[in-house]
Amino acid sequence: MSTHKTNNEKATDSGTVSIKDIGFHFSDLWRGFVKFWWVIAVLSILFGGAMFYKSYVNFTPQYTASATFTVHTQNATLSGDGNISAYSFYYDRNTADQLSTVFPYILQSKVLQRTVCEDLKLQSLPVTISATSVSETNMITLTTTGSDPQLTYDVLLSVIENYSSVTEYVIGQTKLVMISPPEVPVSPTNTLAWRRTTLKGVLAGIAIGMLWILVYAIIRHTVRTKEDIKQELNQKCLGVLPQVMFKRYRRKINTDILITNPRVGNAFLESLRLTRDAVSNSLKDTDKVIMVTSTAPGEGKSVTTLNLAAMFARAEKRVLVVDGDLRNSGISKLLHRNEAEDGAAEYGADVLFKISRAQSLDLDLLEFNTKTESIEKLIRKASFKNIIEDLRHKYDLIFIDTPPCGIISDAAIIAEAADAVLYVIRQDSVMNTSIRQGISTLLATDVRLAGCLLNGVVGGIGGYGNDYGYGYGGYRKYHRYKYYSRYNSKYGYNRGYGYSRGKSSKKKEVQE
Repeated sequence: MSTHKTNNEKATDSGTVSIKDIGFHFSDLWRGFVKFWWVIAVLSILFGGAMFYKSYVNFTPQYTASATFTVHTQNATLSGDGNISAYSFYYDRNTADQLSTVFPYILQSKVLQRTVCEDLKLQSLPVTISATSVSETNMITLTTTGSDPQLTYDVLLSVIENYSSVTEYVIGQTKLVMISPPEVPVSPTNTLAWRRTTLKGVLAGIAIGMLWILVYAIIRHTVRTKEDIKQELNQKCLGVLPQVMFKRYRRKINTDILITNPRVGNAFLESLRLTRDAVSNSLKDTDKVIMVTSTAPGEGKSVTTLNLAAMFARAEKRVLVVDGDLRNSGISKLLHRNEAEDGAAEYGADVLFKISRAQSLDLDLLEFNTKTESIEKLIRKASFKNIIEDLRHKYDLIFIDTPPCGIISDAAIIAEAADAVLYVIRQDSVMNTSIRQGISTLLATDVRLAGCLLNGVVGGIGGYGNDYGYGYGGYRKYHRYKYYSRYNSKYGYNRGYGYSRGKSSKKKEVQE
């Protein structure tokens, strides 16, 4: 039985590995590098500096004194008066081999070192003694190495003067004939190898930083495709919305990500139309109140709410958008106050809210007056649900924009007034565990999750390809607007858009 393999797959012993999945790992590595390159830089500087400091502190200059001489052994012949003759050169191959083998051990013996210490009145010998011999000769070079140049020289002289008393019982009577006399060393023989040591520290820092990025890529589990929503979250994906890029101009341009802005492109509008049809098919006949939320700030729920509501309004639906993010509203800022206040305003009981007309989007906007009561009271009071119930008969669809459910409980409370929930997930932004926790929080309120919307889909380097038919090619220089988030004193984050221009970047006013 044969097995068919596509070009995007390859067989392994355990099953089939998708080349696209492998691409995700490489993309995670790239994204990790872009996100944590500064970690590599900091670690390389720290480790390089630490290694340089260590080598500098521990560096001790070493001085070397040396002397070259030949070794004479006494002949066994008698002189004319019957005594043993004076020292004379005697050499054969056996003697040379014996000298080259034994002499270095004699120099390292404790007897010789003790003799030298007594001669120089030292407690211990802070100098290293070594000897080398020329093969098949009686020529030997004696070397001493130490941190004190004068002491190094003195030890060498003492060794030359006292060695015979140690070697007498080993190789017999000997005498040294100096060929190259020793001198007091004036400059150290070693240098501070700070370049090599510092380079080792820098490479160690880079290696640890890359290991950090590798671990980040391995443990990073985020939603990248609509298949991930089905497999990882066990939810249905109703739409995929691309990230919007604007071509860069010298003059100020409209950068609002709204369907009324012609610069958002046809691909974005087409994706919204497909998403609107999918959402419409997923709703029941009794579903009129749709809550839109996300796990964390910066995932684009407010922009998605407005654009999706506007697409339903274009389909001749009476649409109301409720600004339920009372702590950090993004709806009113995106629509601009001057437009939101156009048209007649209807005030509810106790002046808790007002309804104004957004002419460009052909929909109504409900905003609560947070100055009359605290935000907690506005959300938790039964009047919030009653207001929504009273407005059901006036509109075909009501969209409620809420705070992220992953950081505050407001969304779970508002969900009691909704018929269904749309969950916005920004591509490769939030960990799957956090998304699951946010969805579980909503499902605990017995609200029906209609589906998820995958937002901010990108392609290219660090992206995940163009599997959905959306994209903006051909822009070499462009403004790239994206969500950013940071902590503030409200409920943990400050949301908005940021854009990059070459190497520099600026932050624009919040438009979510």
